[in-house]
Amino acid sequence: MLETFLIDVPPVVEGQMEALMEGELGDGFPLIPPTRPAVDRMIITSGRKSNDVIGVMAPLMMEVSIEDAAICTVAAGCKPEYFSVVVAALEAMMDPEFNLLAIQATTELASTLLIVNGSIGERLGVQSGSGCLGPGYRANATIGRAVRLAGMCIGGAVPGETDMATFGHAGKFTSCFAEAEADSPWEPFHVGRGYSKQRSAVTVVGADAPVNVNDFASSSAQSMLKMIAETMSYPGSNNAQGGGEVLIVVSPGHAELFEKAGMTRRDVQEALFERARVPLERFSPEISKRVHGK
Repeated sequence: MLETFLIDVPPVVEGQMEALMEGELGDGFPLIPPTRPAVDRMIITSGRKSNDVIGVMAPLMMEVSIEDAAICTVAAGCKPEYFSVVVAALEAMMDPEFNLLAIQATTELASTLLIVNGSIGERLGVQSGSGCLGPGYRANATIGRAVRLAGMCIGGAVPGETDMATFGHAGKFTSCFAEAEADSPWEPFHVGRGYSKQRSAVTVVGADAPVNVNDFASSSAQSMLKMIAETMSYPGSNNAQGGGEVLIVVSPGHAELFEKAGMTRRDVQEALFERARVPLERFSPEISKRVHGK
């Protein structure tokens, strides 16, 4: 039934694609050949010069030029119109405040996760609803992948060499989604972080693999808060042992429970902060001593 997808390409092209996969640009998946015309089309959309430097990337502390970013963006399978989001994400993650070195070289799972807000998400087709963290959506898959390719190929976060993640997770290939602003009872996420509602924005988060909150029964905000807080509060998490922000992605159905209770996003955040605690006795003796020492 899939024979209609069979195509003929010259052997030389097959060889070039194989070489790309085996080369330093590869992440294990097939790559789109970054030809000069394709890279130039990407650069043109930025309105910047190819040699403009947008930051310095850890752990190798290499300068990242617009052309470098464009090569990764083409190779990841992005359309030219996606490039502005990729560049903004790269600039954000190279800001010293983000502490990219800790994300790129850690033995933990953490990797970059992108949240897209504003009209650009809908314009580019960045999925915000069902399946937004999974496969099937080109914008989500390729924008997140372009950022990760840059982190590997320019920053030098090579698995097993400088990227020391013990196991890693699928989000280290790509992780990007848009907020479903129209379905949210609250102001858009980027507005709460200081941007105007009219602006488009991309937020970069150092994120572990997602943890599901399975709740088909809660019928009140308090029940839902309990389920989320209890799921957050596991002693093996990075946050329980080392602190940091927790990203909670709330489905429209669960958000409706909070809306009915008259809870703002801030109310939910404060309620979870009070409830999501891990008593010291839940840690092993060695970890308890380490955590308590902090």
